[in-house]
Amino acid sequence: MNKSSLIEAFRTFSPKEIKEFSEFVSSPFFNKNVNVVKLFEFIRKNYPEFDPVKIEKEKVFAKLFPGKTYKDSTLRLLMYYLYELVEKFLAYNRFNSDKYYHKDVLLDELFERKLFKDYEKIIEQANSDLDGLTVRDSYYFRNRYEFAEHKLSYLAEIYMGKYEKYLTRENIQLFSDNITYFYLISVLKYYAITLNTMYLYNVKVDTSIFENILNNFRIEQFKDVPMITIYFRVIMLFLRPEDEENYYRLKELIIKNEEIIGPTIGDLYINLENYCARCLRQGDQKFLAESFDIYEMELKKKTYLQNGIMPNSFFSSFVVTAAKLKKFGFLRNFINEYKGELNEISREAYYFYCMSFLEYEEGNFEKALEYLAKSKPEEVYLKMDLRILQCRIYYSLVWNVPLQSLLDTFKKTVQNNKYITDMRKEQYYKFIKYTNQMNNIRYKEDKAAADNLVDELKADDYFAYKLWVDDEAEKLAGMKN
Repeated sequence: MNKSSLIEAFRTFSPKEIKEFSEFVSSPFFNKNVNVVKLFEFIRKNYPEFDPVKIEKEKVFAKLFPGKTYKDSTLRLLMYYLYELVEKFLAYNRFNSDKYYHKDVLLDELFERKLFKDYEKIIEQANSDLDGLTVRDSYYFRNRYEFAEHKLSYLAEIYMGKYEKYLTRENIQLFSDNITYFYLISVLKYYAITLNTMYLYNVKVDTSIFENILNNFRIEQFKDVPMITIYFRVIMLFLRPEDEENYYRLKELIIKNEEIIGPTIGDLYINLENYCARCLRQGDQKFLAESFDIYEMELKKKTYLQNGIMPNSFFSSFVVTAAKLKKFGFLRNFINEYKGELNEISREAYYFYCMSFLEYEEGNFEKALEYLAKSKPEEVYLKMDLRILQCRIYYSLVWNVPLQSLLDTFKKTVQNNKYITDMRKEQYYKFIKYTNQMNNIRYKEDKAAADNLVDELKADDYFAYKLWVDDEAEKLAGMKN
């Protein structure tokens, strides 16, 4: 029973929700099966620990049906009924928590019953409440157009045949504008998500519908609707990456419209982060400082938080960026001050990895290895980052033979891991290949081979830590001291 969907659902309940569900399941309006109530009360006594031994099916059955022989089908049926109530409770709570959706459904029902006495008053109250909202996202405009639609339907019903009474410019414009804004914000947002997914995972998606919409899009028409302009510029980060001015305008729009954007602002900052990262991969080093600026803004505004937790990617990316800028004092304070915001499960692994990265960048290679040895990651890509850092440390320490062995092991790990995408594998293979070549060139002191390697790297695309490989290859060729 411990691994059932029922118990997994109850694990997510707060103490307040458990209390409310107790009233819900006991209400004859929702449930008339007393054995379902008994099953919940037994589960409730074991909340929140849910000790697997205490909630074994046989023990639960014996408690519900003393003296009777265990019958698995009976208990399964009760669990099924109780889980149905859990789903209804969750839906009921979500329904009640969204007052606009609540009014939307109520208006539909009142319209069907021709109960128009308070109909217009409900619409006016909903619109008044919406006027008080600061956030103007797709949710806001969806509600605006839905209540405009309700008003049109209502007026059409009471003024049947008298079109001049309700088909006014004001009523039509209100509906038209808001459904357009809702539609465009939603479409542009998901087009941006699609482009990002295509870039990250090298997948092909038919975007012709999106492209047709953009062909007729005029940004100047929506200067009073910031969310439309913002998502349009997010899309341009992908479609016109060479247009740096678009990036800076997007950044300015996000900062200027923080209150209007609302909770999704964190996703928009991530788009700025990713654009900086893409520019850095192309060798545009001015975006290193720009990237740090974005991370620092997110840190001050706490827009990075996801359910009160700092994402591991934000923590590690900030560390890498600050280290490259040689902001070592800031970085040491950041790692120690904010590690407590990381997910507890992966906290230690990321903390030790980032401390190792910091020590490496400061030139403390032995200390870096000490921290690296303490990092025990479960996440596959952190494991790969750890191996890359280990290779770089070995290379810096001129440990030629151990590095060769490590690179061989690393290659086999990449080959055998089914969770790493082909695109990522190709990047890791290139890092391994070129690091191996540098190790051999340095060992043999072969300057001609070093020159050839520099030329080969110039012709190759981006891969993991290519900038580091480029730098080290140029040192071998005598181009840098």
